[in-house]
Amino acid sequence: MAARPQTSASLRYRFDDVVIEPHGRRVFVAARERAASRRAFDLLQILCEQPGRVLTRDELSERLWPGGQIVSDEALTQAIFRARAVLGAQGERIVTVRGVGIRFDAAVVCERTEPAANGASAGVPAETPRAHAAAAALPPAPTDTGTPAGDTAPAVPRRRASDVAPPAATVSAHRGRAGRAAAAALLLVLAALAWWQWTRAAPDWVDAGYGITGADVHAEHADGPRLLGEAIAYDNAGDRARARALLEALHDSDLRTPWPAMLLGLWSVGAGDARSADQWLVRAHERAAPLRDPYVNAVLRYIEAERSGGAQDVIRYAGAVLDLRHDAWRMYLARAHLKFYQGLREAALAEIRQIRVTALGNRKLESAVADRASFGDVAGAQAVLDSLPRTTDAAAWEYLAGRIAWSRGNGVAARAAWERAAAEAQKNGRSDIGNRAEANAGLAAALGGDQAGAIAHLERARVGMIEAGWVGDEIDLSLLLAQLHALDGDAGAARREFERAVSAARRTSDGILTSQIALVGARLFPTADLGLASDPSAAVQALLAARQAATRGDRESARRLLTSAEQRGVLDLRFADEARLLAAELDHPVAAEHPIDPPYPPLSIAGARLALHRLQAAQAPAVH
Repeated sequence: MAARPQTSASLRYRFDDVVIEPHGRRVFVAARERAASRRAFDLLQILCEQPGRVLTRDELSERLWPGGQIVSDEALTQAIFRARAVLGAQGERIVTVRGVGIRFDAAVVCERTEPAANGASAGVPAETPRAHAAAAALPPAPTDTGTPAGDTAPAVPRRRASDVAPPAATVSAHRGRAGRAAAAALLLVLAALAWWQWTRAAPDWVDAGYGITGADVHAEHADGPRLLGEAIAYDNAGDRARARALLEALHDSDLRTPWPAMLLGLWSVGAGDARSADQWLVRAHERAAPLRDPYVNAVLRYIEAERSGGAQDVIRYAGAVLDLRHDAWRMYLARAHLKFYQGLREAALAEIRQIRVTALGNRKLESAVADRASFGDVAGAQAVLDSLPRTTDAAAWEYLAGRIAWSRGNGVAARAAWERAAAEAQKNGRSDIGNRAEANAGLAAALGGDQAGAIAHLERARVGMIEAGWVGDEIDLSLLLAQLHALDGDAGAARREFERAVSAARRTSDGILTSQIALVGARLFPTADLGLASDPSAAVQALLAARQAATRGDRESARRLLTSAEQRGVLDLRFADEARLLAAELDHPVAAEHPIDPPYPPLSIAGARLALHRLQAAQAPAVH
């Protein structure tokens, strides 16, 4: 193990542009500090202590989980994956030795460092290379601090011209050489600009949405880019099952390209299949690391942020992708969704308006039209839809008509359009549109008071979601069905649907869904043993504790905890209706209702709203 921190000096490990400081548990890559989980940092320290040696999986498990704990292979694989992610491009130093364990291929230098005057380490090697030392002596580079135009920075002292004037005899020669150098530099700039304009005018797109060109694929075989493009095209058209099958085949036949694993990881995240996502991302890292391709690495960081990062991480890494490939419109869509859920409605709409939609047939572009309405520009979304002929894809056209009607507040028209979309989807094979249209029609029916119609739509939608492998939607729809059956007084059916949701949730790590299950379970089945990880959010924990206190009959504690949940922002989360329902039950002030728009999962949040409507109707004074 690494030496304990010392009062006068501490140890640190250094290789290439990486510095690891055990005493502060800090990792620096290219002089920038990188966040590392406890397990990932421990693994990096172990590797630095024994570079070049093959460490078995059993040995690593014992070191990382001391005390004889039973550790799954998946947990160790996750630790290795996280450690590679921390190192970035240097993650390739962690080499898998098949069937044995891993080896750290790095020339690690262990050095003693004196603590800085403020008690913190500089995070860079003590012996700075000459180039770095020279750079450190220069004045700092200008930064974007929002200084208004015309303001000036403090002047750097200049040397007098007389101190540096050359002999008169050499001036003319210098000018001649300078002129020729300037002309050559200008020619190079013009050539580079022409090349840049040519590549932008005619990019070799594999898929513009992801910003992938043929050169980005790094395929072993000439047909690799074509097969990758075909797989993405199948997914764009709604046939993800076929797309997945083609990507898996490409991954197995081409041992160089990282894109199949990257996209399969991203799609697994979207489907709520955390285990599959992690497995594919480990494989993606193994292939991406040797390439040292900035665009590949930027997209991979974005996918990792979607898997386990916060909203700001996703927004930041999607922005990095756009910095490198501004045509990658899927990144605008991802940023728009996250900004909207953060309450940044205008910023979300600005992102959506960056996306041009000129045809139907791509479900993500279709989503951009619908979200434009949800984010506040109903007229703009309607104008785009009116420019697209219904005859090219009637299912998609009717689905978008339903979304726009929903954003207008016309639930009856929205349900009718979604029912037409589901019928059209059966004719032309747009199962993605059909499943989502059925689910949304079920939501509209439930909020419109048609419980039987809602249940029928939701059950049909769930069948399609299961066939498509959408675990998250299976959980969500089962949870909404449980609440509808409970409202109808069918306790047996409600219990069966709830248990189905809990069972499916064991295949995902979606924090929103597991939180929703916990809240609904505490309300409907308070004695149920869920066996699911709880949401670490303070607001959700306070709301859950408030519901449990109310179930015990401790109304005073329930009110206090509910107030705490509201102060911590629960009314800004998707669980706001659970808080509003509990407030009504406790005679606590009930917050205003907000529209469920976009009608994105979890749709099961509507269950608490329906229960609240029923309670308020029962509490309303009778009209004579």
